[in-house]
Amino acid sequence: MTAITITVQGAGLPKFEEAVEALGSAKATRAYRMALNATGKRVFTQVKKAVAGQMGASQARVVKYGQLRRVPASGGALETRIESKGGYIPLKDFSTRSTRRGVTAAPWGQRRLFKSTFIVPKLGGQVFKRTSGARLPIESLWGPAVPKELVKDQSKAAFDNVATAFLPREVERVIKQMTKGAVS
Repeated sequence: MTAITITVQGAGLPKFEEAVEALGSAKATRAYRMALNATGKRVFTQVKKAVAGQMGASQARVVKYGQLRRVPASGGALETRIESKGGYIPLKDFSTRSTRRGVTAAPWGQRRLFKSTFIVPKLGGQVFKRTSGARLPIESLWGPAVPKELVKDQSKAAFDNVATAFLPREVERVIKQMTKGAVS
C-alpha cells in the first residue's frame, strides 16, 4: 500500500500552542482536525486529477483500479492520508486500436504501438501477446499502476503544492472561526 500523509509540524506548532491556550486542548485538536480534513479533501481532488493525467486514464479508473481513497484525520491521529493499494490498469482501458502490426494504446498519455499483440473480445477486450512461437500460451499486457504513479511526478507536485499552500490558511480560518476572531 502506498500512502501520502499530511502532518502538522515546524512553523505550524507556535500557532497550535496559541490556539491551545485560547481554545483549550480539545477544541484546538478539533480545529486542527477540521483544517486537516478540509485540506485533505482538496489535496485528494488535485492528486486524483494529476494521477489521471499522468497515467492517461480517467479519474474513475484511477479510483477503481488504484483503490484510491482518502483517510480523514481523527481525534487520535492528527493526520490525513491518501492511500492506494491497487494493481496495474489493464492496457485495454487506454483507448486500444487493432492494426496489422499490433495494438496501439495510450498509457501514460502517449500513444504507442505494441508490436505483435492482439485483442481478444471474448476475454473482455484485453490485449495479449504470445509468450512463445506456439499458439498458446498468451499473456495479457498492463498499463501503469496507481500506487507507483501516486508518489512521483505531477501527482507528488500537486500534493506538495496544494498542501503547503492551503493548510496554513485553513488552520488560521478554522481557529478564527472557533475563537470568533480573537486568535488569528
